[in-house]
Amino acid sequence: MIVRTVEADDLYKVIDIEYQNFDYPYPPEIINFLYESYRDTFLVVETNKAIIGFVIGIVQKKEGHILVIAIKDEYKKKGIGTFLMKKLIEVYEKKGITQLKLEVRTSNLAAITMYKRLGFKITNRLRHYYENGEDGFLLKRERT
Repeated sequence: MIVRTVEADDLYKVIDIEYQNFDYPYPPEIINFLYESYRDTFLVVETNKAIIGFVIGIVQKKEGHILVIAIKDEYKKKGIGTFLMKKLIEVYEKKGITQLKLEVRTSNLAAITMYKRLGFKITNRLRHYYENGEDGFLLKRERT
């Protein structure tokens, strides 16, 4: 498995994985904007030269904000999401960014468990945060 920064040729596959994973995916224009603006914190994971997942982070006010992580269905529950998150955390730490945040659906227990194992803590409940009215959790991670 290889984790690397996204390239222009990867975007169609990233968009495909985004649409497979989410009922309300980021539109292609947003994915393209994130590619143009945050290439160094937009990572893909590949095996046998095929992209099987990605994570997109941005930097706001010296804080890393992880926007989305998605893995192809057939590769889920194999530790790939954790592997990818660790690589993104390394990228942030190399940039001197030690405060990270993300949002997650309250029903996404697998993701919440993974984030907690990575040192994230639930700091707030976000009422009706998602398009379908579901609540979210705000999670933060801080290293000094």
